[in-house]
Amino acid sequence: MPNALIYSPIFDGHRQMYVFVLSHVLKELGFNVFIAGDINARSDSYTHIEKIKADYSVHFIDTSMYKMSGLKISRAEFFELQTRLNIDFTVFAEADHHIELFIDQIPVKQKKLKGRVTGIFLRPFYLYKRHTFIESLKYIKHLPENWKNDERVFFEFFLKYFPLLDSVLCIDENFVSKHSYSQWLPDVFQKFTENIFQTESNPSLAWLTRLDHFKKQNNGRFVFLYFGTAQNRRGYDTLLKMTVENDGCFLHCGLRGNETQFSENVDQLRSILQSENRFLETNEFIENPVIIEAFFKMTTHIILPYRRFYGSSGVMIQALGYGIPVLVQENGIMGHRVKKHKLGLVFDDKNPESLNKRFQQFIKLSPSQFSNGISKFLEFQNTEILRLSLESAITGDNIPINLP
Repeated sequence: MPNALIYSPIFDGHRQMYVFVLSHVLKELGFNVFIAGDINARSDSYTHIEKIKADYSVHFIDTSMYKMSGLKISRAEFFELQTRLNIDFTVFAEADHHIELFIDQIPVKQKKLKGRVTGIFLRPFYLYKRHTFIESLKYIKHLPENWKNDERVFFEFFLKYFPLLDSVLCIDENFVSKHSYSQWLPDVFQKFTENIFQTESNPSLAWLTRLDHFKKQNNGRFVFLYFGTAQNRRGYDTLLKMTVENDGCFLHCGLRGNETQFSENVDQLRSILQSENRFLETNEFIENPVIIEAFFKMTTHIILPYRRFYGSSGVMIQALGYGIPVLVQENGIMGHRVKKHKLGLVFDDKNPESLNKRFQQFIKLSPSQFSNGISKFLEFQNTEILRLSLESAITGDNIPINLP
């Protein structure tokens, strides 16, 4: 039986879903699976990781002894790890963290890591960053000392001219359309896990009852839904403020988390909403698909006020899966998708007035206006294409993956 290594020093958030799906697919393909990560790191919830641990056929390898718990593992250390485990296939669950490791294989006539190696890249943000003239000069000035960790240099030069990886997977289809060496990977890991969980558990009626009561309490109010752990970069505080200012109600499906640095006073905003029964929060990790769907179906439009985040959003894909249009920032892959496929509206994240102005326009539009665009887009964002793309990278078979 061949051996596969999933390398993910961090398990927080979306990473545990990636590891869960990768483990599932690799096992189906007949691999003996090793997962390398910081197994002692603390987190609010490692639900997916705990489910994997319950399967004793999967082996966990601790990376806490390496620099930055494995994020800065050296090429020699990584090769030793692969050799010790007799690895045939390696996948980096978030390869963006390991650019320096890949570059350290140079000079090469062939790659210096063991077996077939694949990287999943989530954030080619340089594609969307708008530099002023001064910012460009600073970038050039510091490039000689930063080039080993520079994503632009890595993607536009090293990956084009050196065989550093056997396959390059990216969840940004706009990036893939401009880089022939890469292959698209749909960002539907959440849906993949939901399909598995659907067969494993029965929904608790408690949250369904509470949602129904909350809806009756706030009849006629717009529901601002925040899904996932509360984070400043994802605009948790912004959404709270919008709820207060627009006499809406706030629904949070996810953990409050440990983040304390928000741009707005979240304690004060929550207090205002709670005093008027306009705030409902699970503060727990919800995995059951029936409950998740019930939360999404509480609203008609999803607002994603992310702060200069140019990557993909699993929450956006989830919302579209339920037929709900989205309001997202214009710059980045989210804005690219919305504008190209007519999935909702966009706002200018550099203009403080743009979000509120576009929100007022957005909620006046019927979700049915976006139904056709959403349906066509979802033909590509599905779990079967995700599986095919992963299998192509794992086996080396040339399976064509069409872009949306």
